[in-house]
Amino acid sequence: MTAKSDLLAELQSSHDSFRALFATLPAQAYGERWLGDWDLSQVLAHMAGWFREMAGSLERAARGERPTPEGVDYSDEDAWNARFAAKAKSGTAALADWDEAFAAYRAAAEALSDTLYGTDPERDRPRIGNRLLGGPGIHHFEEHRGQLEAWLASRK
Repeated sequence: MTAKSDLLAELQSSHDSFRALFATLPAQAYGERWLGDWDLSQVLAHMAGWFREMAGSLERAARGERPTPEGVDYSDEDAWNARFAAKAKSGTAALADWDEAFAAYRAAAEALSDTLYGTDPERDRPRIGNRLLGGPGIHHFEEHRGQLEAWLASRK
């Protein structure tokens, strides 16, 4: 496998195992608060927001452009997260929105050239494909997995 195919497989596996945790919840469960002031709909909306932002970054990188749009600063993650969470859809519509955003993110990652994955030997750091799938994708699932599992266990 290539660096790209390995990373895409890991992304898909992380997504699938994360999604399986809550896929069978009833619609009303999406409104239960469990992560600070957030409910499942808001958690999914914030993840979907990052999927959409990073899909755009992947598309720009594929065109040879700077991944982050001019004048945009992602360093205030809390502000971005709040903005994304405020757009949450209710109930299982949040899951459908999350699925749609992930599909667009994954499609943008698949379209990115294989040469933009792996490690840049001159800079000794991951290339842009790895960076854009790592933090906002693979590691984002890991970040929220334990929190989600704890909430689900508390509902039993």
